[in-house]
Amino acid sequence: MDKYLFIKMLYLADRESLRRWGEPITGDRTASMEYGPVLSTISDLTKGDGPGWRPFWEPFISDADEQTNRVSVKDDPGQDELSKSEIEILKSVHGRFKDFSWKQMRDFCHALPEYEEVGKSSRLLFAERILQAMGKTDAEIKEAESMQRQVSLAEMLLGRG
Repeated sequence: MDKYLFIKMLYLADRESLRRWGEPITGDRTASMEYGPVLSTISDLTKGDGPGWRPFWEPFISDADEQTNRVSVKDDPGQDELSKSEIEILKSVHGRFKDFSWKQMRDFCHALPEYEEVGKSSRLLFAERILQAMGKTDAEIKEAESMQRQVSLAEMLLGRG
């Protein structure tokens, strides 16, 4: 799959999970970049960067090929970490966007209300902004932020963060 479409589809899946439950699937940081919102660490990993996460990534997903800009599955990572609802979101997003061209995906993501034009730089895109763009109330946003802090603390205590 084209690296760009891969990263954007994962962003859109995280966005949908955030809308439904107040938390993303991947837990990655989001950023506005020149071609739209991205998942920062996943974007780095497709380029061969992200040393802290490489041991978890490399057995399953290739780096983007320099000639074709495509990533591929090297081995089945399994689904143990995903709920049935998360898998449904991933399948739904893939079904909707799998035939998009690079330009169609860029245009779609640039039209998302949370996206900010940043030129060739990048700017962190916080969950609060994404939730506001989707019409969530202040109370719903505070609840989502509280839940994310709890998950981060639990991951840190379990040695996953």
